[in-house]
Amino acid sequence: MTEASPRRRGRPRDADLEDRVFDAVLEVYSETSWRGFTLDAVGRRARVGRAALYRRWDSKDDLLVQALEARSPLPDPIDTGSLRADLVELAGQLLRGYRTTSGLVSLRVALDARAHPELLARLTDTLNRSRVLAARTIVHRAVARGELRADASVTLLLEMVTGAVLSHVLFALGSPATAAEDEAYAETIVDATIRALAPPQPDH
Repeated sequence: MTEASPRRRGRPRDADLEDRVFDAVLEVYSETSWRGFTLDAVGRRARVGRAALYRRWDSKDDLLVQALEARSPLPDPIDTGSLRADLVELAGQLLRGYRTTSGLVSLRVALDARAHPELLARLTDTLNRSRVLAARTIVHRAVARGELRADASVTLLLEMVTGAVLSHVLFALGSPATAAEDEAYAETIVDATIRALAPPQPDH
């Protein structure tokens, strides 16, 4: 057979089946991590037969990648017209996203990748790609507007914003933050980031 294999083999897309399977993926992974995560465990949780799973996904890697792509807290397109507002929106999206089950699973995948780099490299690439692209686009627009230096580091900007967000989500104590508190926190970390990376003001 010379034709290229489709991404999902066998039967056409079944949105209801995928929804149930992706829900089960997040539940099973959040309970078992990578070591206990199997197609059979997902099938039992989703009440989907083994044959149906294996017709659509070659491996648990493929299934986890697709579930995270569909459900993980990847940022929506952002273009408000200013660096500060773009970064505040990015931070807000990540704050909200990391508090969901899919967001917590994505963090767990990133931690598991430390112990299983050869198995999970593709998964961490999937999680990081969209965030890096969003940050790079924000930086390039800000440079063009003169809001950032031309040599501004996308990596540093992303680490400063997302690192603070992750720390806040993981270690904040007390009751869940309100939308107003999240916005205030996002503004605080963004203002600190801009002060650190903004071009120097000319002497008068």
